[in-house]
Amino acid sequence: MIGQAHRRGPALGEDGFTLAEILIACGVIAVGLIAASYAFTMGIQGVETGRQQSTAIFLAQQRMDQVKAAAMIATEPPLANVTPVNFPAEAYNTIPGGLNFRRRVTLTTYVGPDAGLPTGLQGIRVDVDVFYQPITARGVLTTERSVRLSTFLTSR
Repeated sequence: MIGQAHRRGPALGEDGFTLAEILIACGVIAVGLIAASYAFTMGIQGVETGRQQSTAIFLAQQRMDQVKAAAMIATEPPLANVTPVNFPAEAYNTIPGGLNFRRRVTLTTYVGPDAGLPTGLQGIRVDVDVFYQPITARGVLTTERSVRLSTFLTSR
């Protein structure tokens, strides 16, 4: 091309990055991405932990409501429907809506003056335990976690 000067090298102040600068920048970006992926994994694990615990609480409350409904049925003697036979333990994969959970109802009967009850009055302590194996970023743990819901029922 006539009339235009050809440049043979970078103009003053237009130098590129050196290899060392590029490697350092890649290292900084890699550390940032690793930290972000770790935070993302921990966030997902926290959400899953909360979901499992909320489901366990729901299943415990559901069973407790069933026990209270049985207690409300007028029987003689009072609370005759609140028995271990009516509320057997449920294994994993047997609870509708809670396949990865198991639950157990423990009934402890008291007759006054035990447990601070008036003499002759019957009471039942109801403990509903729901168990589950937590799901973490590393998979399903073999140790169980549990939620317990308790109440005390008395005859009138």
